[in-house]
Amino acid sequence: MSQPVAEITLPTIHMNGTGIATLVETYEAAAHALDDFIGAWGQTEFNARDYYPQEPEAWNRAVAQREAMSARIREVRDYLAKHREHFSDHLIEQENRRR
Repeated sequence: MSQPVAEITLPTIHMNGTGIATLVETYEAAAHALDDFIGAWGQTEFNARDYYPQEPEAWNRAVAQREAMSARIREVRDYLAKHREHFSDHLIEQENRRR
């Protein structure tokens, strides 16, 4: 199983980079799509009765594999959340500078 990224490298928001509006829009869209996927993932049928015709350890292996996939999904969710928080902090800081 892959190890989660300990510290996420966040983009520097500056005049020559991608605009903050584009960053916010695209990461928000990705987060909403992931939320939809997480809902669908939770609805997928996952039951021991579909594995018992195989060898005795098939169900345990399937459970471990599914948990590994779920951990990766959580990792992507956390990655997106860190970026969205970073963008929000930038917008708040930008607004405070205007005052």
